[in-house]
Amino acid sequence: MWQTSNTANGSPATQASALLLRALGGPKNAAQFTFIDACAGSGGPTPLLEPAVNAKLTDKGHPPVEFILTDLRPDMEAWEGITKRSDHISFIREPIDATRPQRLARPGTKECRLFHLCFHHFDDPAAEQVLASAVQSTDAFMIFEMTHRTLPSLLNTTIVILSCLITTIFDFYWSPMHLLCTYIIPIVPLFYAIDGYVSCARGRTAEEISALLQCQQPSLNLDGWEFKSGEQTALLPFGKMYWYSGVKKEY
Repeated sequence: MWQTSNTANGSPATQASALLLRALGGPKNAAQFTFIDACAGSGGPTPLLEPAVNAKLTDKGHPPVEFILTDLRPDMEAWEGITKRSDHISFIREPIDATRPQRLARPGTKECRLFHLCFHHFDDPAAEQVLASAVQSTDAFMIFEMTHRTLPSLLNTTIVILSCLITTIFDFYWSPMHLLCTYIIPIVPLFYAIDGYVSCARGRTAEEISALLQCQQPSLNLDGWEFKSGEQTALLPFGKMYWYSGVKKEY
């Protein structure tokens, strides 16, 4: 999904890299950061974002930046394969809890924490802790989501669910188990449906994310922070990318 391109703005990964640089104030400011993928899973879009971001930075005469994969359950096998293909992606072997404040950026750099299609996984109390951790221990954070409680998101999710009926016959025609679990006993479409529609139901509006931050005041100091949000078409016909950024104003 992240590398599929059917809009004038390019793939979702290309669009996310442009949004990230814009949120940080352009390539000059972005070049000062280390980017922390806070819920990297098996790698997510970082292998696509890193070259897109660094291409824009080097085109402007800035050195490339580093992306660091972290997760509460590190997928070492996947991460080792990713880091072998990039000089600017590394990982932390130890489990990293995104709800706990801790500085992870390389010495001498600022930290931007990234949440790729994962923020909806946290319930409200955990989401409050994740946001508090980002404000207390980083200089910027960015949330990207592709599922939401909107009609376009529900329609796009439906397309994704149905797409497995097409892709399976081309990609797994040789596998009786895949064919059985897709067409005869529709376990695969059912899994896609549950995961997709639950993710849509758990999506938060920008106002709801802001409320999670505001309810923690005065214990959480938001002075000097600027919060922005938006959405744009990432995949035709219905795929929307929803984003929310927090950046210290001096950047």
